[in-house]
Amino acid sequence: MRSRASWTTALVALAWTTIAALALAGALACASAGSAPAKGKSRVFGTLRLVPHAGAPAQSGGKAYSSLRMRDAGLVDYSTPGFAVVFVNTGTKPGGEATVTIRDTHVEPRLEPDHLALGDGGRITVVNASASAHILSYPAAKLVRRLAAGERLEVAVPSAGEQGLFLLDVPEASTTIFAAPGPFAVVSTAGEFDLRDLDPGAVELRAWHPRFPPVVQTLDLAPDASLHVDLDMGVGIGPEASLR
Repeated sequence: MRSRASWTTALVALAWTTIAALALAGALACASAGSAPAKGKSRVFGTLRLVPHAGAPAQSGGKAYSSLRMRDAGLVDYSTPGFAVVFVNTGTKPGGEATVTIRDTHVEPRLEPDHLALGDGGRITVVNASASAHILSYPAAKLVRRLAAGERLEVAVPSAGEQGLFLLDVPEASTTIFAAPGPFAVVSTAGEFDLRDLDPGAVELRAWHPRFPPVVQTLDLAPDASLHVDLDMGVGIGPEASLR
């Protein structure tokens, strides 16, 4: 038979186990509640996965395509989506602000970042942090402007969609901009996205990537509900993504 001391030890261990289980349950409940959309709104979350076509290398490894026509293009690393945007096309202007910087490097001046996303109707501030003047071109805004060293320029985003900023005096210097016509999320390095507090009803969920055809999925969002959507993107994949 167990001694009184051993029974006491067992009861104490059981009590601590129960407390830990209740604490874990409470934490999970809080996490679940934090993931829920606002009252009467909807949430869409999931992952974006790049799918290589038959025979495509799985990773870039710093190499380029063997085709002379594409020798300057690096191979795609399909293990990560890179820069991509998932958005709901509501035809609205969510706005927002972003900054692009002209910066000197050891090789030549460049625009940073390489890619950025903001809402249609937003504003971009271009900062010339270079020691020299440069000629900025923003075709979507019909803008060509010389920026002196240290000068800043604020430009309104003229429309939704993919656009480019360029330095006319530095051929390789450019920034790709995506202006979303509705709520959007930049995909994480793990391929995850999360769109919260959307209006319920029929919507178009879209994914944009600078190197692949867009993905489109029509959804019917219920109020006070979260919907899990996995999107596959790649050359040869149809416009309709998979819903799981």
